[in-house]
Amino acid sequence: MNFKIPETIIKSFLADNFDAVKETSSGEFRVNSPFAQDNKFHMYINPEKGVVHDFKSDYGKDFISFVSDYLQISKREVIPFLLRNYGVGKGLENFAITDYIEKSVELTLPDGLHFFSETKKGIIRNQAYNYLKNRKIPEETIEDFGYIYEPGSEYNKMIFIPFYEEGKLVYYLTRDFTGTNFLRYNNPKGLNSKQFVYNIDKIEDTVFIFEGVFDAIMLKEQVGTAMLSADLGKQQAIKILSKAPSTIMFVPDNDEAGKNTLEKNIKLILKYKPPSLKLKILIYYLQDVKDFGETGKDFIDINDCIEWNPNTIENIIKKIYG
Repeated sequence: MNFKIPETIIKSFLADNFDAVKETSSGEFRVNSPFAQDNKFHMYINPEKGVVHDFKSDYGKDFISFVSDYLQISKREVIPFLLRNYGVGKGLENFAITDYIEKSVELTLPDGLHFFSETKKGIIRNQAYNYLKNRKIPEETIEDFGYIYEPGSEYNKMIFIPFYEEGKLVYYLTRDFTGTNFLRYNNPKGLNSKQFVYNIDKIEDTVFIFEGVFDAIMLKEQVGTAMLSADLGKQQAIKILSKAPSTIMFVPDNDEAGKNTLEKNIKLILKYKPPSLKLKILIYYLQDVKDFGETGKDFIDINDCIEWNPNTIENIIKKIYG
């Protein structure tokens, strides 16, 4: 995700951690490289773009990654650390990560949103956290999520699952964690969910396509995405293929909708697949459960998947659904 770190915080951090800070005519900061012998201020920091480049060692990253590397702390700890130590007056306690997330102009975040990475205690926080833990969602995944506590809001007491594209927050999905909300799921108004791909920034060589997000987030060391319905959308297919994966694994729900849309979804992928892309399509079929979330698993063995073949789709469907 992208955060817009205020220039004053960047400057305060540099002044506190380096002997001297120079400023260029273009507004960049310069310090001596911490990664090599340097006394000529070879490291440049662009506060507007939030990027760092060290011309001495050829180190180049975004500012948050730089702070993480320099202080040897996790990237999740960087934002709270910077705000608490270099915010206005220092010692800033009541900050919100949501104020620093870069998001699309169309997106309005729900009031009362808190991220698990910034809030570590509280009755409502613990209820939301325990809901996810009881569903066996991996800890590192939970850290990327939030929860909403805003009495009177339609999103009150819901889990917040963000969708990022190129680090920018573009969409989100919310899910009731109490069992008492009128709606189990609630999404932002005026946006078409089929335009967005959960985990798109993490897709590389292999991706698993599920129907629901709560199936995709079960995976711990593999990348899953979700169609947000039984049907894959055109834009979703195009975006997934733009990441040039070598393997796509469909994990359809074990019901009539999963059965009836499987071939259609695969054909949509094949329709928009670039001719130069070598792509293997596999299918992981579920037994004795409706969806992957009910299995309690955090990993799918590729050896348990069936390879797609247009000439044998009827046999595959029979094998999956009987």
